[in-house]
Amino acid sequence: MHGLLKGLGVIVLGATLGCGGGSTGPSSGTNNPGNPGTPGSGGATSGTTITVGNNSYSPDALTVPVGTTVTWKWDSCSGDGYGGMSCTEHTVTFNDGQASPTQSSGSFSRAFTAAGTYSYHCAIHGSYMAGTITVR
Repeated sequence: MHGLLKGLGVIVLGATLGCGGGSTGPSSGTNNPGNPGTPGSGGATSGTTITVGNNSYSPDALTVPVGTTVTWKWDSCSGDGYGGMSCTEHTVTFNDGQASPTQSSGSFSRAFTAAGTYSYHCAIHGSYMAGTITVR
């Protein structure tokens, strides 16, 4: 009986370690707004990134010069409490009709060629999850 309990202990320990006990979810350091695209920086700007997280855009407001391409990168997965990952689907849907696909990973980019204010939201989560790009 003692050998059986010892064997079960090894199996339980192995299963615990195999279920992600030593892994971590996405690091909090992945929120990289990239180039802030401040006015007066001159010329076209690329590489400005907004993180699509669990029910938020980070940053949710951005000012960029005309000619900037902004990229939204999905980082909407988190641990499910059981050693796995749970990912939430989001969109980047602009009031002018342009939109990303519904997705839980990947990226979406848009070039801003005219000055103005471009409001967007997640089509799934509505105004609770919204952002603004100001182009000058």
